[in-house]
Amino acid sequence: MADDQQPSLRARPWKRPPDAGRASAPYKSYRFVFRLLGIPVIAVAGVLVYNGIRERLYLPECDSERAKKSIADVLKQLNLEPTAYTPIKTVSSTKNDVVCSAVLPLPDGANVAVDFTFYWQGNTANMKYSVARRAAGEAPPAPPTPPMR
Repeated sequence: MADDQQPSLRARPWKRPPDAGRASAPYKSYRFVFRLLGIPVIAVAGVLVYNGIRERLYLPECDSERAKKSIADVLKQLNLEPTAYTPIKTVSSTKNDVVCSAVLPLPDGANVAVDFTFYWQGNTANMKYSVARRAAGEAPPAPPTPPMR
């Protein structure tokens, strides 16, 4: 009869053993801090690495900050500092070159016409440009006409 009186198996709510929580508490806080700080730091580092690699893989678009900075540096060397760097139009864009055009206002009321091209030379992105200053009220030059036969 002793075999017939085994305790019944019933589901009970699980309770943490009294000593188990104290020993791992410092490690859990370090893990939490690492997750709280480490994951965002790794994500930001990944974005920075991607942007650095992106500049070596793609030419800048005409209205990008990289293109505006390049034009600003060129115009500064020529003692021309426009009041705004917009609008910049994309004339054409391929994998090997990006052609842009802009007419930028100067503080004295004149304009500066800038045509520039970003292109690959080996593994380096380079820029060709032409700059022309126009007096206030001067009409843009007419496009060249094909010769008559």
